[in-house]
Amino acid sequence: MGKAQKLKQQRKEELEKKQQEEKKKVWRKTFIIIVSLLTVAVTVGLVLLVNYMKEEEEKQESEPKVTAEMVMETSRGEIVVGLYGDDTPQTVQHITNLVGQGFYDGLLWYRVEDFVVQTGSHYQSLLAESAGAEPDEAKLQEAFLKDQEVGVVIDEIGQSNLRGAVGMAKPSDPETQLPQANSATTDFYILKQDSTQLDQYFTVFGRVISGMDIVDQLESTDVLIRATIREK
Repeated sequence: MGKAQKLKQQRKEELEKKQQEEKKKVWRKTFIIIVSLLTVAVTVGLVLLVNYMKEEEEKQESEPKVTAEMVMETSRGEIVVGLYGDDTPQTVQHITNLVGQGFYDGLLWYRVEDFVVQTGSHYQSLLAESAGAEPDEAKLQEAFLKDQEVGVVIDEIGQSNLRGAVGMAKPSDPETQLPQANSATTDFYILKQDSTQLDQYFTVFGRVISGMDIVDQLESTDVLIRATIREK
Protein backbone atom coordinates (compact mmCIF):
# COMPACT_ATOMS: atom_id res chain seq x y z
CA MET A 1 0.00 0.00 0.00
CA GLY A 2 1.42 3.36 -0.99
CA LYS A 3 1.97 6.29 1.35
CA ALA A 4 -0.98 8.18 -0.12
CA GLN A 5 -3.30 5.24 0.39
CA LYS A 6 -2.16 4.79 3.99
CA LEU A 7 -2.79 8.45 4.70
CA LYS A 8 -6.24 8.20 3.13
CA GLN A 9 -7.05 5.11 5.20
CA GLN A 10 -5.85 6.82 8.37
CA ARG A 11 -8.05 9.88 7.72
CA LYS A 12 -11.01 7.60 7.05
CA GLU A 13 -10.51 5.78 10.35
CA GLU A 14 -10.13 9.06 12.22
CA LEU A 15 -13.36 10.35 10.65
CA GLU A 16 -15.23 7.17 11.61
CA LYS A 17 -13.86 7.40 15.15
CA LYS A 18 -14.93 11.03 15.37
CA GLN A 19 -18.42 10.16 14.11
CA GLN A 20 -18.71 7.40 16.72
CA GLU A 21 -17.67 9.83 19.45
CA GLU A 22 -20.31 12.31 18.25
CA LYS A 23 -22.96 9.57 18.31
CA LYS A 24 -21.96 8.65 21.87
CA LYS A 25 -22.28 12.29 22.92
CA VAL A 26 -25.73 12.52 21.36
CA TRP A 27 -26.83 9.30 23.07
CA ARG A 28 -25.46 10.51 26.43
CA LYS A 29 -27.35 13.79 26.10
CA THR A 30 -30.54 11.96 25.06
CA PHE A 31 -30.18 9.56 28.00
CA ILE A 32 -29.69 12.45 30.45
CA ILE A 33 -32.77 14.24 29.05
CA ILE A 34 -34.89 11.08 29.29
CA VAL A 35 -33.76 10.39 32.86
CA SER A 36 -34.45 14.03 33.80
CA LEU A 37 -37.93 13.89 32.29
CA LEU A 38 -38.68 10.61 34.06
CA THR A 39 -37.45 12.07 37.35
CA VAL A 40 -39.70 15.10 36.92
CA ALA A 41 -42.67 12.90 35.98
CA VAL A 42 -42.17 10.64 38.99
CA THR A 43 -41.77 13.64 41.30
CA VAL A 44 -44.95 15.28 39.97
CA GLY A 45 -46.79 11.96 40.24
CA LEU A 46 -45.71 11.52 43.85
CA VAL A 47 -46.74 15.08 44.72
CA LEU A 48 -50.17 14.55 43.13
CA LEU A 49 -50.56 11.22 44.93
CA VAL A 50 -49.64 12.72 48.30
CA ASN A 51 -52.04 15.63 47.76
CA TYR A 52 -54.82 13.24 46.74
CA MET A 53 -54.26 11.07 49.80
CA LYS A 54 -54.22 14.14 52.01
CA GLU A 55 -57.48 15.41 50.51
CA GLU A 56 -59.11 11.99 50.98
CA GLU A 57 -57.90 11.86 54.58
CA GLU A 58 -59.24 15.36 55.27
CA LYS A 59 -62.51 14.42 53.59
CA GLN A 60 -62.87 11.32 55.76
CA GLU A 61 -62.04 13.30 58.88
CA SER A 62 -64.67 15.91 58.00
CA GLU A 63 -67.40 13.30 57.43
CA PRO A 64 -69.46 12.31 60.48
CA LYS A 65 -68.71 8.98 62.10
CA VAL A 66 -71.07 6.14 61.20
CA THR A 67 -72.05 4.50 64.50
CA ALA A 68 -74.67 2.04 63.20
CA GLU A 69 -76.41 1.03 59.99
CA MET A 70 -80.05 0.95 58.97
CA VAL A 71 -80.56 -1.90 56.52
CA MET A 72 -83.64 -1.51 54.32
CA GLU A 73 -84.93 -4.41 52.29
CA THR A 74 -86.99 -2.98 49.44
CA SER A 75 -88.85 -4.46 46.49
CA ARG A 76 -85.91 -3.31 44.33
CA GLY A 77 -83.08 -4.54 46.54
CA GLU A 78 -81.13 -3.65 49.67
CA ILE A 79 -80.22 -0.13 50.78
CA VAL A 80 -77.79 0.39 53.67
CA VAL A 81 -77.71 3.73 55.48
CA GLY A 82 -74.84 4.72 57.77
CA LEU A 83 -76.25 6.53 60.83
CA TYR A 84 -74.56 9.55 62.45
CA GLY A 85 -75.09 8.60 66.08
CA ASP A 86 -72.49 11.05 67.40
CA ASP A 87 -73.56 14.07 65.33
CA THR A 88 -77.33 13.54 65.48
CA PRO A 89 -77.85 11.33 68.56
CA GLN A 90 -81.50 12.17 69.24
CA THR A 91 -82.59 11.70 65.64
CA VAL A 92 -80.71 8.40 65.31
CA GLN A 93 -82.25 7.15 68.55
CA HIS A 94 -85.69 8.25 67.32
CA ILE A 95 -85.26 6.35 64.04
CA THR A 96 -83.77 3.34 65.83
CA ASN A 97 -86.82 3.13 68.10
CA LEU A 98 -89.23 3.29 65.15
CA VAL A 99 -87.28 0.63 63.24
CA GLY A 100 -87.30 -1.58 66.34
CA GLN A 101 -91.10 -1.30 66.47
CA GLY A 102 -91.39 -2.34 62.81
CA PHE A 103 -92.96 1.05 62.09
CA TYR A 104 -91.53 1.35 58.57
CA ASP A 105 -92.15 -2.22 57.44
CA GLY A 106 -94.47 -2.47 54.44
CA LEU A 107 -94.65 1.25 53.59
CA LEU A 108 -94.53 2.54 50.03
CA TRP A 109 -91.91 4.97 48.75
CA TYR A 110 -94.81 7.31 48.10
CA ARG A 111 -92.76 10.34 47.05
CA VAL A 112 -90.45 9.80 44.09
CA GLU A 113 -89.06 12.83 42.27
CA ASP A 114 -85.98 13.55 40.18
CA PHE A 115 -84.00 14.71 43.21
CA VAL A 116 -85.51 12.74 46.12
CA VAL A 117 -87.41 9.68 47.37
CA GLN A 118 -89.40 9.64 50.61
CA THR A 119 -91.25 7.26 52.91
CA GLY A 120 -92.16 6.94 56.57
CA SER A 121 -95.86 7.84 56.88
CA HIS A 122 -98.60 5.21 57.14
CA TYR A 123 -101.20 7.78 56.11
CA GLN A 124 -99.33 8.88 52.96
CA SER A 125 -98.48 5.29 52.11
CA LEU A 126 -102.15 4.28 52.25
CA LEU A 127 -103.17 7.21 50.06
CA ALA A 128 -100.50 6.25 47.51
CA GLU A 129 -101.62 2.61 47.63
CA SER A 130 -105.17 3.71 46.79
CA ALA A 131 -103.84 5.20 43.55
CA GLY A 132 -106.50 7.91 43.35
CA ALA A 133 -109.38 5.71 44.51
CA GLU A 134 -111.25 6.44 47.74
CA PRO A 135 -109.39 4.58 50.53
CA ASP A 136 -111.24 2.80 53.33
CA GLU A 137 -112.08 5.53 55.87
CA ALA A 138 -111.45 3.34 58.90
CA LYS A 139 -108.03 2.24 57.62
CA LEU A 140 -107.18 5.81 56.72
CA GLN A 141 -108.06 7.00 60.21
CA GLU A 142 -106.04 4.17 61.74
CA ALA A 143 -103.02 5.08 59.62
CA PHE A 144 -103.39 8.76 60.54
CA LEU A 145 -103.51 7.98 64.27
CA LYS A 146 -100.52 5.66 64.00
CA ASP A 147 -98.46 8.53 62.55
CA GLN A 148 -99.76 11.01 65.12
CA GLU A 149 -98.83 8.78 68.04
CA VAL A 150 -95.15 9.34 67.26
CA GLY A 151 -93.68 12.39 68.95
CA VAL A 152 -91.49 14.99 67.29
CA VAL A 153 -87.71 14.99 67.38
CA ILE A 154 -85.83 18.27 67.70
CA ASP A 155 -83.72 19.53 64.82
CA GLU A 156 -80.04 18.58 64.75
CA ILE A 157 -79.09 20.57 61.68
CA GLY A 158 -75.47 20.60 60.57
CA GLN A 159 -74.74 18.09 57.82
CA SER A 160 -75.18 18.99 54.17
CA ASN A 161 -77.92 17.70 51.88
CA LEU A 162 -75.79 16.02 49.21
CA ARG A 163 -76.57 13.06 46.98
CA GLY A 164 -77.03 10.01 49.19
CA ALA A 165 -77.91 12.07 52.28
CA VAL A 166 -80.74 10.72 54.46
CA GLY A 167 -82.74 13.32 56.37
CA MET A 168 -85.92 13.91 58.35
CA ALA A 169 -88.81 15.42 56.38
CA LYS A 170 -90.95 18.09 58.04
CA PRO A 171 -94.32 19.76 57.38
CA SER A 172 -94.40 23.33 56.10
CA ASP A 173 -95.72 26.30 58.03
CA PRO A 174 -99.13 27.29 56.53
CA GLU A 175 -98.21 30.99 56.59
CA THR A 176 -94.57 31.07 55.55
CA GLN A 177 -94.57 27.82 53.53
CA LEU A 178 -91.20 27.10 55.11
CA PRO A 179 -90.41 23.88 57.02
CA GLN A 180 -91.50 24.12 60.65
CA ALA A 181 -88.71 23.95 63.20
CA ASN A 182 -88.58 20.87 65.45
CA SER A 183 -91.54 19.20 63.71
CA ALA A 184 -90.03 15.98 62.26
CA THR A 185 -91.78 12.77 63.29
CA THR A 186 -91.54 9.70 61.03
CA ASP A 187 -91.00 10.71 57.39
CA PHE A 188 -87.48 10.54 56.01
CA TYR A 189 -85.99 11.18 52.58
CA ILE A 190 -82.98 10.09 50.52
CA LEU A 191 -81.50 12.60 48.08
CA LYS A 192 -80.66 11.59 44.53
CA GLN A 193 -79.10 14.98 43.79
CA ASP A 194 -77.20 17.59 45.78
CA SER A 195 -79.76 19.95 47.37
CA THR A 196 -77.76 22.23 49.65
CA GLN A 197 -80.59 24.78 49.72
CA LEU A 198 -82.20 22.44 52.27
CA ASP A 199 -79.26 22.61 54.69
CA GLN A 200 -80.72 25.29 56.94
CA TYR A 201 -84.02 23.46 57.41
CA PHE A 202 -83.51 19.70 57.66
CA THR A 203 -81.59 17.26 59.85
CA VAL A 204 -79.36 14.89 57.87
CA PHE A 205 -78.87 11.88 60.14
CA GLY A 206 -77.10 9.49 57.77
CA ARG A 207 -75.93 8.65 54.27
CA VAL A 208 -76.37 5.76 51.88
CA ILE A 209 -73.23 3.62 52.04
CA SER A 210 -74.48 0.92 49.66
CA GLY A 211 -77.47 0.55 47.38
CA MET A 212 -77.56 4.03 45.85
CA ASP A 213 -78.27 2.34 42.52
CA ILE A 214 -81.39 0.90 44.15
CA VAL A 215 -82.43 4.36 45.35
CA ASP A 216 -82.14 5.67 41.78
CA GLN A 217 -84.47 2.90 40.56
CA LEU A 218 -87.23 3.33 43.16
CA GLU A 219 -90.75 4.11 41.98
CA SER A 220 -93.82 5.14 43.98
CA THR A 221 -95.16 1.59 43.80
CA ASP A 222 -92.06 0.12 45.45
CA VAL A 223 -92.19 -1.07 49.06
CA LEU A 224 -89.88 -0.78 52.04
CA ILE A 225 -90.40 -4.42 53.00
CA ARG A 226 -88.39 -4.42 56.21
CA ALA A 227 -85.95 -2.17 58.07
CA THR A 228 -83.45 -3.30 60.71
CA ILE A 229 -80.63 -1.69 62.68
CA ARG A 230 -77.17 -3.22 62.51
CA GLU A 231 -74.77 -2.11 65.20
CA LYS A 232 -71.14 -1.49 64.20
